[in-house]
Amino acid sequence: MPEHFPSPRHRPLHVRQRERVAQRGWRAIDRALQRPCSYRHPAGRIGRIETHISVIYLAGRYAYKLKKPVNPGFVDFTLPAVRQRACEDEARLNGRLARELYCGVETIVRQGRVRKIRHHGHVVEHAVKMRRFDERDVFQALLARDALGFAEIDALADSLAAFHRGAARAAPRRGFGSASTVRTQMHTVLDALGRETGKPLPDTLRQWCEKDGERLAEHFETRRAGGFVRECHGDLHLDNVLRRGKRVLMFDCIEFSDALRWIDVASDLSFLLMDLQAHGRDDLAARLLNGWLQRTGDFAALPALRYYMVYRALVRALVAALKARGGPTDRESVETHQYLRLAGRLIAKPRPYLLLCHGYSGSGKSVASEALVNLIGEIRVSSDIERKRPRPFAPIDAQPLPRAAYSADSIDRHYGTLLALTRHVLAAGYPALVDATFLKRDHRSRFAALADALAVPVIVLDFHARTCLLAERVSRRAAQAHAESDAGPVVLIRQLANEDPLSAGEMACTVHFDTEVPVGAFAHIEYWQALLERLDTQSMHEMHETAAPDADVAHA
Repeated sequence: MPEHFPSPRHRPLHVRQRERVAQRGWRAIDRALQRPCSYRHPAGRIGRIETHISVIYLAGRYAYKLKKPVNPGFVDFTLPAVRQRACEDEARLNGRLARELYCGVETIVRQGRVRKIRHHGHVVEHAVKMRRFDERDVFQALLARDALGFAEIDALADSLAAFHRGAARAAPRRGFGSASTVRTQMHTVLDALGRETGKPLPDTLRQWCEKDGERLAEHFETRRAGGFVRECHGDLHLDNVLRRGKRVLMFDCIEFSDALRWIDVASDLSFLLMDLQAHGRDDLAARLLNGWLQRTGDFAALPALRYYMVYRALVRALVAALKARGGPTDRESVETHQYLRLAGRLIAKPRPYLLLCHGYSGSGKSVASEALVNLIGEIRVSSDIERKRPRPFAPIDAQPLPRAAYSADSIDRHYGTLLALTRHVLAAGYPALVDATFLKRDHRSRFAALADALAVPVIVLDFHARTCLLAERVSRRAAQAHAESDAGPVVLIRQLANEDPLSAGEMACTVHFDTEVPVGAFAHIEYWQALLERLDTQSMHEMHETAAPDADVAHA
């Protein structure tokens, strides 16, 4: 996202004059690269794609991307050395995520009056060379034809989490990702958007951005100090993500601005979440968010996630408005309003709630709850996963934990960890679903007390199946390699003998689910109808006021 978006007519005269000088000779290069003979390989018919700062030439199996000698205000490409460095940075930075697409930097030379891509001659320009790909496999195109599914989203979550885990953390400037930088970027895009659309933005939007930026100032600084501002992609929208077989590649990262690339990992993630929601795919956004959290454990990222999503929605609205300079098209006008509507929806006051899974090992609660969050979008906190994660961004131990990890004291401490993560989720305004057995009343009471303190409703989801089926499921799972849960037949026997039954007060806010159904049933909204009725706005209010857990539980 550009740091500044000045209108061309508002730029200083010396800037426009230098741009005109820089463009001398550019037209000759542009014409040359539209001829197949200018390339060192069979090029066929040349395709040409132009953006506000670059031109891409599609030549045979390859694509060549040139920086235009322009100064739109947020970057100055009028000097050849700057364009060369930008090409080198683009190839290097994108190699982190899409090495197989980026071949390096080629030189364009002048031989007499002819311009060609060659190694020898008088160098007049540089270009990033890429391998071409099927544009139908870009996420935006997949989404348009309803071919983007959970498999692609899971692969994206894998790749993105791994990238964020290994991204560089030593920022070249201390101020990157700071509260002042983040808030300045928000103010800049708000001002530019109002200028480009020619209409004042709603006061409620501006006020929310200002107040939330102020409220989150300490959070931004804590995240920066904690090492969560890293060298990210910076421009992760659906047009920059590609399905490549069973893998996912992310390309075309921001190379021209350190400040827009050295950001909180949550800001990087927020772009994709926002874009999926803008296109009406809240289910895919929920899948991606939960997948990323499951792989990173970075629940502390949640407080600012909505702020970053609003920022990204405004950026996309601004980009659409910029494309409409000189006369808006229907598509660009629709895109601008589409992203502005989403920003308005995101700033609405959230209505968090707490769902507690309850059931023995093998009851199907993990499989069912994972399907549920895809449908209605809670943040899922998994006991099995968090038990094996020592800290955020640390890899999960795939091996079974020692017996000591399942002592009474260890289990109590583990529920304390789950409680802290759940507090992060609810305090950030997101509904939380905690996937644990919750067979002990003391553990349930601690979470009920948290919900009471935060004034959010709590519902217990009781998953049940016949004992013989429970035993069959845990035995089958124990035989699998690298299962998330370590619970086997012995653990199940211990659970059956030592559980604390739900009290009358707890039963009043419990919804029961029979899991002796085909696994596919969990993915259908009809299976969850009883819960959805409880989650109706009026029912939620009544439940919180009149059907809370027992007093001794809610205030334990």
